[in-house]
Amino acid sequence: MKMADGVEIFSSAEKGRGLCATKVFKPGNLVRAAEPYAYVLCNSERGKRCDFCFARKDDMSRCSGCKFARYCDGKCQKAAWTEHKSECKSIKTVKPETPTDSIRLIARIINKTKTDGPGVPGNSIDELQSNLREMPENVKEMFAQLAVVLRMYVGRDVMDDAREIFELFGRMTCNTFSICDSEMQYIGIGIYPKMSLFNHSCAPNCVAVFNGLRMEVRAIQTIQPGEELLISYVEMLALSKVRKQQLLQQYYFTCRCPSCQDQTKDGMMMAVKCGNINCKKVIIQVDGAYETCKECGHDNEKDPAFFKEVNKVTQFSEEMLEAVTSADQRQEPKEGLRLAERLLERQQKVLHNNHLFVLKCLDKALDQAVVLRKWNRALRCALQTIEPYKVHFPAYHPSLGIQYMRIGKLLLYLEKRLAALEALQMAEHILNVTHGKDHPINKELGDLLTQCMDEMRMYQAQKKK
Repeated sequence: MKMADGVEIFSSAEKGRGLCATKVFKPGNLVRAAEPYAYVLCNSERGKRCDFCFARKDDMSRCSGCKFARYCDGKCQKAAWTEHKSECKSIKTVKPETPTDSIRLIARIINKTKTDGPGVPGNSIDELQSNLREMPENVKEMFAQLAVVLRMYVGRDVMDDAREIFELFGRMTCNTFSICDSEMQYIGIGIYPKMSLFNHSCAPNCVAVFNGLRMEVRAIQTIQPGEELLISYVEMLALSKVRKQQLLQQYYFTCRCPSCQDQTKDGMMMAVKCGNINCKKVIIQVDGAYETCKECGHDNEKDPAFFKEVNKVTQFSEEMLEAVTSADQRQEPKEGLRLAERLLERQQKVLHNNHLFVLKCLDKALDQAVVLRKWNRALRCALQTIEPYKVHFPAYHPSLGIQYMRIGKLLLYLEKRLAALEALQMAEHILNVTHGKDHPINKELGDLLTQCMDEMRMYQAQKKK
């Protein structure tokens, strides 16, 4: 089925339905965009963002009925009332319990289908796959428990057919998108039927970002007519076995994309330093064995001391990363940074910066340092992530662009303006493609570039005096 936007729906025995291009898409071209059929703000963002538009605001008005939903102002509250009306009653019914994000979303879907219908062809909730046949019994048992909670929340008379409830749970599980802010941080969940036609690849040619609640998919490489349009459903910064497990558990298919077939990608994500104390070149595993160092010839696979130390540091990393995450959740940034720095000191003797555990620790240390306003420490962490990010992510990826932007901000704050300009220009080069030139993040980036160049001119003028 050809569509007006240069996209065609296809169907195959292996993949089911999907989308392919009917014209050439260049990097940065908008492939498809859609507003959500139904959505909710996640509970972790409650009180920080508007329930209707998701804008971040300190002083918000609260729904006088349920005392749960919060809005920017009366305008947003009025616009939200159509969907919040039935939800307001449900929230009051289950108080003092707080409904989960998933229960709230499926309740909104039920209420919307009753008032507005399932949607138009090509953008209908009824067209979504539920994959009930592929679901294991333990998932169906979980759905049965959720159905009890759902009936308590929306009322027993709203939906009596157990099969219909299971179908909805299945559709939601397989088709829910995490709504992210401009920095790719999770803030909500939503159903976008029109966008569920994109199939998955761990080596995608498109990327999905959010402009407010509007989901936009853009090309990140040149796509020729007839090529399938692919996005990633999962975090790319994970081993293939982890990605495959997540895809199988949530979407019920085994990924066989080029990225999952390439063992060197997993090898780079678990990269270590050569066991020769005088070398320290990057070493990866190939076919389950550590390679002999191409630089010094050290046979790492036959070095028991090397194996022992790698295993010890890997286990220590898993334990410490959990401790850092726990400190972050307790809002103890000093403790989080202390633990992260202790771990980094141990890791950097054995693990390469490309290693996932090192990257995760650097990112956590960066976040804690920013909270503590330790700008130099934050910058050191951020700079160490760039080369590994370039190894693990495509040339045009939001995470890489946002990391350059963070570095640019830190450098600008530390008055290292020339380096800041270079970092911000790299961010602009990437984010113009991934987010589009009109996205709010690129407006912010443009303001930072202007500030940086203005400060550079002022500095040069003062030097001449």
